[in-house]
Amino acid sequence: MKTNSIKIKNEILMFVSVNFIITFSMGIVMFFVYKYIDKAAISDFALVQMFYPALTAVILMINNEKNNIDRNLIYFFKIYIVLCILSMIVLLTGVSDFPQYISKILYGLICAFSIAAFYLIFNNRNNCFEKIGMVLQKNFKNVFILCLIFIGIEFVIAILNGFIYGNFIENVEKSIKLLEFLPFNLLLGILISFISFFGEEFGWRGYLQPRLQVLFGKKLGVIILGPIWGLWHLPLCFMLYSPKTPVYCLIFHIFYCTFIGIFLGLVYMKTGNLWSTIIVHLINNYMASGSGNANNIVFTPEILILNIAVCGIVFLPFIFTKEYRKKSSRRTCEFYS
Repeated sequence: MKTNSIKIKNEILMFVSVNFIITFSMGIVMFFVYKYIDKAAISDFALVQMFYPALTAVILMINNEKNNIDRNLIYFFKIYIVLCILSMIVLLTGVSDFPQYISKILYGLICAFSIAAFYLIFNNRNNCFEKIGMVLQKNFKNVFILCLIFIGIEFVIAILNGFIYGNFIENVEKSIKLLEFLPFNLLLGILISFISFFGEEFGWRGYLQPRLQVLFGKKLGVIILGPIWGLWHLPLCFMLYSPKTPVYCLIFHIFYCTFIGIFLGLVYMKTGNLWSTIIVHLINNYMASGSGNANNIVFTPEILILNIAVCGIVFLPFIFTKEYRKKSSRRTCEFYS
């Protein structure tokens, strides 16, 4: 028991350390070049940063338990590592040599690798993708219901933000328009870009969350994950999301990631299906980018407090749901122990 706890602690420490080293090293590169390239190229840093959590988790899993991983899953992991390496090379060389083509090349890679990975997962030979929770049909009804709940939450947030910013009608109309195209964009996103969202969700929910929950329990484990995930956004807060008010942006992300992490944690525990959190994350990013509330935000203390309050109101109650009250067990980490 004690030996296993030490093993899990070491895995957590290694995951956080390697993930942050990669992220902040690339963030330093972004710091030196972001004033000299256009905003689209800066967004490409954010796109590639999504890969790092899963890249870290995949490397650690191959290193720690290669003999216990099916060769088809190893093949998928290797494909993912190749995607990450190619994307980082494109990003690092492209900022000076071909900045106008970075986005096109990256999205081409993401599309090609997403389709290839989707094919592998769809075949799911030897049921090997169960180990990482990537089984399309698993608990499909719960996945569908929880995604609908999240869409409702996004609409509530749009209404509350409308009151805060004084553009209620505009926000509601914009949200309705986004929802009209959501089914098509969601299906397209799952097919040609899910690998980006796998990058975050496998790292945070699939790898780190169950380990934290084994050590600290269901509630505290998810709550601890939130600030770690929020701090991980630091380079983007300073150079993309809110260059004029980066500290406020970072504070917001710490709270936001903690609050939405409670819901995502619930979704993952309820379904045992990583596709569910990938889809929720995809919906979240689609709604944020479509509403124009993603980049170059200027925070004031009042806006910061109100946004944190809105997120707390809509997401915090989920910590009191039945799933979080169930007794935690080592089965939470069954895929990885």
